[in-house]
This record gives sequence, structure tokens and C-alpha cells, in this order.
Amino acid sequence: MIQEKIILPAYLPEKQRRIVFDPKKRSYLEQNPIIIEVDGLEHKFSSIDRFKDVENSKKALSRALEHMHTPEDWTNLGPLLAGYRRAGIRLKAKHLGKIVRVAGTRGQIFAVIECAKQSDKTGFTLKNPEVVARVFAFINDKISKAARETPDGPETKQALTWTEMVLDLLQRPEHTVDDAQTRQRLHFSPLVRGMTLFARASAARLGAASERDLNLLRDEVALLVSLWGDAANKDLLEVAEIAKLTPAAERDAAQKSNYIPRALNVSSYVQVLAQNIKGIEIAQEILGDEAQGLSAISTALTSHLRDFAGGIRTKSDMWVDEYEKVMGAKPSWLAVGDEAV
Repeated sequence: MIQEKIILPAYLPEKQRRIVFDPKKRSYLEQNPIIIEVDGLEHKFSSIDRFKDVENSKKALSRALEHMHTPEDWTNLGPLLAGYRRAGIRLKAKHLGKIVRVAGTRGQIFAVIECAKQSDKTGFTLKNPEVVARVFAFINDKISKAARETPDGPETKQALTWTEMVLDLLQRPEHTVDDAQTRQRLHFSPLVRGMTLFARASAARLGAASERDLNLLRDEVALLVSLWGDAANKDLLEVAEIAKLTPAAERDAAQKSNYIPRALNVSSYVQVLAQNIKGIEIAQEILGDEAQGLSAISTALTSHLRDFAGGIRTKSDMWVDEYEKVMGAKPSWLAVGDEAV
């Protein structure tokens, strides 16, 4: 349906496209068929009533995502987005966010990375803080899962490779907000680099890390300390990169018109913070005193997460599960009487 009604018509010259979408030209089209060849396959057009036959493109995307489960299914994501781009359909940040959420929860985040690598064709860019944070968090999910199931498997190193791939993409012009100063770009977001530290430290902990791996880890630690500066001594909600991603920011924005969603939901926010904290913990385990500068950051993040969790008013225990999945245990500061039920 999407291919036939939305994507393929975009390949037609304007005059032929008007004929296809004009119900009054149905008989004319039957007598004078319009045929095109795309990717080696011929397609003959039938008359299309855009008011009756064409599903809303955003709803069609959601329906397509619902049916994507296997790796083979997700290979269709790139061609689908490329078709949308060809048809002039512009997806908003909230639609890109949904793509990441669905792909990530189904273990197919690499399909998103592949689309970002071909942004000139797919239109999938990494400019939105929520989208970028989720991509890194889902990559790191592979590491958390490996730690529980196959500690010595290849998943952790593969996740680091993907992390480095996304970091490289973030520095390219097509994934950069035009007016952003260098240190304001997502490549230098403290939370993004904290999740990068999680991946790099987790990989370095596997077996005997090479001197190159350790040096890269040291560089990551130094960069993270530099990016935080004295922010660890402040209320973290005053730190712009963190404030943008808090669920409270999303709720506030929802009250305004024409907003761009930038925040995470509760579980994802906890996941991102926990990965930052765990990354620091592993780095300090490996580097010892060389990572001492991370202590204040860890303390600030843990305190912020504890305060944030104390304000959660939900019966869902999903956020506790996310924390435990990353950290390996439930938060020690979660009182028995406060546990989600």
C-alpha cells in the first residue's frame, strides 16, 4: 500500500502524477497506461483517489513499523524512508523518535544507524537530543544484555564499534544543527560522552585491554571531566544538556504549541543516567586514581537520579528494571516502602 499509493507516484513527472491522482481520468488511464521501472521492476499505475485510497503517510509509517520484527523486516526501513523522502514527505522529530524506540526495543538499532549513514537518501538525521540519546542507550543495551547472558561474547565490542560509528556521524554537517557552537553539538553532550564511556570502559574490561584501548579510555575520561567542568556542583536541572532530556521538560513542552519533542520518558531517562553512572564506575575500576576526576560527576548524577526517582508518581516498576538492567542491582537508596508496585 505505501509503495503503490505513496512512494511510486513520486517517481512520476508532475503531468502523469496528476492523471494518476484524478479519479475523472480513470478511463483515460486504463486506455493509456502509465508504466515506470523502479529497481528493475515494472509498475503499472491504477487510478488513485487521494481522499479515499491514500492512507495518512504518518499512520502508514506507524503501521509499517508494527510489522517489522526480524532483521530481514528491518532491512526495509532504509528503502521505506528513502521512498518517503522521494515523495516529499518530511518526518518530524517525533516520528524519528518513534522509529528509534521501535527499532531499539526490538533489538534492531543498527537499522537506524544504517539509515543515518545514508541520510542524503533517507532523510534520517541525528540532530535531535532525544533521538541521539536513545540511539546510544539502545546500543549500550547490547552491553547490559551481554553482561547478564554472554559476558565474553562479541556483543560488547560490536556495541563499541557502533558507538564510534555514531560519534563519527554526529560530526558530519548533515547531522549538525547549523548555528550550534562546537561544544554545544551533541557529539560533545556530557550525557552522550558518558554513554560512550560506558561502551568504551565495558569493552576495555573484557580480557586484557591493549595500551591503545587504555589510552582511548583515558582520553574519554579526560574529555568527560572537561565537558562537565563545574556543573557537577550545580543543580543538574540547570545543566542545559540534562534539562532538555528530563521527562518534566517534555511535559512542560507539551503545553505549548509547535514544540519539538526533545525529552525522554521516565524509563529511558533512568536508563541514560544509569549508563553514565555505570560507565564511570567501570572506568574507575580499570584506571583507579587516573579516573578520580569522575567521582564528583558520579556523585552528582546519583544524587540527581535519587531525587528524580523520589518524585516519580507511577505504579510501574519499569524504571527500576531499567536501572537494575544497567547496574546489576536495584538502587541501594530505594527504600523498601518506596519500591514501585
